[in-house]
Amino acid sequence: MSTERDAARLRRMAELRALYEGHVARLRAATDAAPLQLAREAHAEMDGLLEQDRRLTGAEAVRCHKGCSHCCHGPVEIRPHEAHLLVEHLRSAGRALDRDKLERQSAYGVDTWREQPAADQACVFLDAAGACSVYDVRPNACRKLLVTSDPQHCDISRGEYERIERRFCWEAEMLESAALEVFGLQLMPQALKTALDAGR
Repeated sequence: MSTERDAARLRRMAELRALYEGHVARLRAATDAAPLQLAREAHAEMDGLLEQDRRLTGAEAVRCHKGCSHCCHGPVEIRPHEAHLLVEHLRSAGRALDRDKLERQSAYGVDTWREQPAADQACVFLDAAGACSVYDVRPNACRKLLVTSDPQHCDISRGEYERIERRFCWEAEMLESAALEVFGLQLMPQALKTALDAGR
């Protein structure tokens, strides 16, 4: 019996490796594409993978909702071209980013993010009602974070991390791992600053 399980596990690992390598090859072939096109295609692909996974697995319902923003107070790593899409989206809407907050956030990394003042930990795109002001063009890191447990467990002040449950899609994770290898990922504040400076 354990031999069958081991064989199944090895098959699944081989499938995931092939999926990852396929994403890497495709993304490398697309590196010359315009940043905005790359970002839009990445988002469409992520949405497609997540919807396919939901249909195939009959996954539990996502409990995240507008105004539920606990996960919007942590460090988020994005692809460089996603930063360009976010900046373009703001410019087309005639909105500006809080550059002072971006500068302050840029002094912190993934491991030190929680050391900054609580107000500065919030995403620069989080509005006063706790909603994402760029939801349609949000990065893939945000798109694939789908909580199925009670959203109150995501509140870090409650210390209930072990109670957080999320929908996990291997295909989506392989896509983001491939993007990391091909394009690299940056914390959002640094990526946004670079994109803003490039557009001057």
